[in-house]
Amino acid sequence: MSLRLAWMATVVIVSIAPTLSTSAVGASTSATATPPPQIYHIVTRPLCSELHERIAPAIGMMLQNDTTIKKSPELFKKYNDAALYGGDPGGYSPNPNVGGGDPGSSTSNMSQNMALLGMENLIRPIANNIIAIQTILDSPQLAHGTGVPDDDKKLQEIREKLLKALATQNASLDIISGFVDTQQMADLQHAGEAYISAIGQADTRHANSTPTPNPLTGNPNYAGIPPNPYTIDPATIPGLTVGYNPITRLLDALTWTIDQTQTRENDVAKSVLSSAALCGSKPTAPPKDR
Repeated sequence: MSLRLAWMATVVIVSIAPTLSTSAVGASTSATATPPPQIYHIVTRPLCSELHERIAPAIGMMLQNDTTIKKSPELFKKYNDAALYGGDPGGYSPNPNVGGGDPGSSTSNMSQNMALLGMENLIRPIANNIIAIQTILDSPQLAHGTGVPDDDKKLQEIREKLLKALATQNASLDIISGFVDTQQMADLQHAGEAYISAIGQADTRHANSTPTPNPLTGNPNYAGIPPNPYTIDPATIPGLTVGYNPITRLLDALTWTIDQTQTRENDVAKSVLSSAALCGSKPTAPPKDR
């Protein structure tokens, strides 16, 4: 059961006031007189109103997030391939600066930077939608009830399930934005290392002496202060040695959050569709005058 189907079910809940023809006017009205326009106010139950005004827009933005988030795994794979092959899928190169990047400006090659830029462009749309959805779900009508117990019970159930689905979307955003921030900080921290090394090697008077270690040199996967020298490398842990890659671990985590979001959205769809069925009947026309 798709959340998109539930969204379609909610957006069609629009009540249209029926209009009366001249034949609906009472018998006392002259046949030649023009009857005044008849205006009727149709009052819908709070459940139907909230489904149309708040639940449907929240679901629509959640579906937009799904589309955006699902672009990220491919970008993670491109980043990983660029780190492995140096931006050239045709051959292996352990040097991450192979592939057209400027070795003095970044620890990442050009292909990695393009993949990282693609991830960065996903962050703002997802974050804006999450903020907007959270604002809708925290509205007084949904958070505190409408005053109709039966409708409030159904709306609270839908709200709770939407919040659960939103939480996994937020986790996906954390993975994407956290990785982008870390890599950008690492690139900034290690920028210019090649030029610093070149300057140090230019002095041939101390060519035979032991070079002083560059304090800026470090693993580009770690931004900020150098890691604890006694930290255990996960790649040396039995069971993780073969094929271990931190990017792959993030990709696995992102795949899990996407799957969890889909599962929770399917649960939302069931509740929304069952509630929308209560609002699907056409409004009845007011009785004619006798």
